[in-house]
Amino acid sequence: MLGDVHTRPKSQALFDKIRADILEGQFAPGHWLKLLDLERRYGARRSEVRSALSSLSERGIVEYSKNRGFSVFQRSPEEVRELTEIIVALEATAAPSIVERATPQDIEALEALAREFDALTEHVNHAQLRLKNYQFHGQLNSLAANALLGKTVRTLRECSVLGPFNRYASYQGLKESSREHFALLDALRRKDVPTFSRILHDHASHVD
Repeated sequence: MLGDVHTRPKSQALFDKIRADILEGQFAPGHWLKLLDLERRYGARRSEVRSALSSLSERGIVEYSKNRGFSVFQRSPEEVRELTEIIVALEATAAPSIVERATPQDIEALEALAREFDALTEHVNHAQLRLKNYQFHGQLNSLAANALLGKTVRTLRECSVLGPFNRYASYQGLKESSREHFALLDALRRKDVPTFSRILHDHASHVD
């Protein structure tokens, strides 16, 4: 899960494009990623596509099956819960330094993402909501004093983006998630570590 020790793809641009398309929901969990189709879609060489998929496999975004190829990782509710437990524990460690290091500019950028997420709740596009939520928390965890911890949490959240998340199944659940984003920002502005930590723990713990 440690981003800096993963194999680097032959084409970083291709890796980024495929990764973004998966996280945006253009390839659903369980979808088989055929090399020829991806070559044509992205105008890339076979070796570049295979290298990008291998790197995505190391990050837990796609899965390799011998003699079958690569598919988008399809996580069970139990796997998502296990990932969530690790995320909650790591974010608890990072929370005090996030509060200490957050500048007004950081909070302003986070608020823009929170407002975009809130606007998306009216359209209930799950793929876009998941991606925007990932972006919000990625930006938040980038503020951690321990850069490797922040990267690890972002990688774990990236993996869990592809899993079942029943909180998004209702409008009420979406709105509650959105309210918690703004509550986190309020605690950041007040430099209130206990409140920020409590809200972050409760928010991250929701998997159903």
